[in-house]
Amino acid sequence: MNAKTKKRRVESAVSAEARTARALALKIHGWAERPFREVNSANAIGEYLAANGFNVEFPFKKIPTAVRATWGKGKPAIGLLGEYDALPNCGPEEAEWGHG
Repeated sequence: MNAKTKKRRVESAVSAEARTARALALKIHGWAERPFREVNSANAIGEYLAANGFNVEFPFKKIPTAVRATWGKGKPAIGLLGEYDALPNCGPEEAEWGHG
């Protein structure tokens, strides 16, 4: 498979998930959960990944809102870290929690 074909396949896969990913991001943004209290956000991410064939461990490493999702075996191995907890004074009003 040449580079153009690979690029098209990736673009197609991303395009197919764009609407769902945006909806998930908007939900997480709306919840604006404080650090280590991101229960709704972590559940939603875990459910999305499980629905897409990932093996989901939740909670992970005794952290109540940590999610670990794996798929396949061998190489390449790709890791991602997502921070989605809210920040103080980033909400719509002064002194409210929100996303930066």
